[in-house]
Amino acid sequence: MKQRILLALLCLAATAAAAQAQGRTNTGMRFQGMDANGDGVITRQEWRGNERSFLNHDWNGDGVLSGDEVRPGARRNSRWDDRDVEDSIEREDDWTEARFDSLDHDRNGRLSANEWHGSPEMFGRIDRNRDGALSRAEFLGTATDDDDREDRFVDLDTNRDGRLTRDEWHGSTAVFQALDANNDGVLTRQEAVGNNTTVRDEFSSVDVNGDGSIARDEWHWNASAFDRLDLDHDGRITRREFETPPAETAQQSGAYRAGYQRGLQEGIQAGKEDKPRHWDLEGQRELETADSGYEPRLGSHEDYQAGYRAGFRRGYREGFGPR
Repeated sequence: MKQRILLALLCLAATAAAAQAQGRTNTGMRFQGMDANGDGVITRQEWRGNERSFLNHDWNGDGVLSGDEVRPGARRNSRWDDRDVEDSIEREDDWTEARFDSLDHDRNGRLSANEWHGSPEMFGRIDRNRDGALSRAEFLGTATDDDDREDRFVDLDTNRDGRLTRDEWHGSTAVFQALDANNDGVLTRQEAVGNNTTVRDEFSSVDVNGDGSIARDEWHWNASAFDRLDLDHDGRITRREFETPPAETAQQSGAYRAGYQRGLQEGIQAGKEDKPRHWDLEGQRELETADSGYEPRLGSHEDYQAGYRAGFRRGYREGFGPR
């Protein structure tokens, strides 16, 4: 009798320990539905999405998603002031109080589209109440309100049909439902991005005091980017210097210049094609691969891609024209 009681107690203890262990690994875990074996780690094989999307979330580049990468509310450890201009326009990933304050030039506790320096797509996604501005709470986000800021629409749309199903969405159900304006169970690009189609005047948004030039204490990005644009080395960046294509400076490689010129041409064409419909710079698939026209003889693939993206963005604005 005692032996049976002891055996039952041991079984109960083992079951409790297993449940406790599982609770430690999985409770509150991001992407928990993809963790097939329940070990608290998401491998590439378990990930439902493309390679680009997986890399967006693999902050330390170790080939798996674990630790802070799957902890609700965690943010990538990055310093916005160490990044270059083109990087910040491509993707914002510093969601701290300090970053919010640095962008809030008029100190009104809200970020307008003109104060924003990341992609319009991300602005639209985190502007949950669709009032055309980001509150401090919207910018910072919460652990229970996951909007998957690492991924763009093109990263999530794995089958390239221009819509996101619940299976393709990596954020929380609450955010998906909030963005799904017509409640049809899928997100169109317009629903995911919002109505923010303003062409931002980057120069004016950085020129805080409106004196027609950007001083170092107004600059949002790293010192090397400032020095690169300050062509006459007078410690101030004029609009002409700010808008000078990077490919025209001596620091850029031949591959960068080649990519820039190709991107500029294709960006102009894409902007003209979109003009009758709507502004959709961040939705251009060319920006994802950014290697149209690339050949090994041109040099570094990464330099070519960087040049292509810079040229395409400038060309798209030129092709689309004023609105």
